[in-house]
Amino acid sequence: MKYLANILTEENFDDTTYYNVVSDSKNLIPGLPTLIIGRERAKELYPEAPILNWKINDDTYWTYGKRVRRERNEDDIKRFKELVLKRAIKKIDYFFFNVLTATKEEKRNLNIYLFDSRQKYSMVSNGMLYVYFPETSEVMGLSLNDIEYSGMDSAKLLRMVAKCPFIKRVEERDFVSYETRDIIKNKRYMIPYLSSLNA
Repeated sequence: MKYLANILTEENFDDTTYYNVVSDSKNLIPGLPTLIIGRERAKELYPEAPILNWKINDDTYWTYGKRVRRERNEDDIKRFKELVLKRAIKKIDYFFFNVLTATKEEKRNLNIYLFDSRQKYSMVSNGMLYVYFPETSEVMGLSLNDIEYSGMDSAKLLRMVAKCPFIKRVEERDFVSYETRDIIKNKRYMIPYLSSLNA
């Protein structure tokens, strides 16, 4: 299992899907953004932690515990999730494969690329097929309407994708909370990537 960020807290934290939630700083995963819950805990680990600013450094943030300032806690957790997801979006290279302008050779290469033996994650959403390639951190988008318009059979393509042992199909709601879907908004192509973290 992979994570987007660390959450260091003694309190209950429901969203453990993408977050390494720990109560001991020894269990933090190095290199991941970290949110420390609790002012005293933040000061203990980072004596220079500012009281008026939640940002300790580029990768470390803090917020008050729920019992001290509940509203601030909830706002900061939401803000941290938004920040982490925006960072994840920047790491993913999204490209749209235009079947209407692609040459025969490009379409042949697409088939090789799509059905090779690398592990991939796919999702169908709003007339689009999105495929995430973990090895290259790429998500490819294909318009199913464009496939039909160009004279190809989109249903046949989807059957081939479903049968391919190297492509795991994910549903839009799998592992992805409403809050997460709201944060990524029109960047639905991120969902196969997010689902792959729990594979």
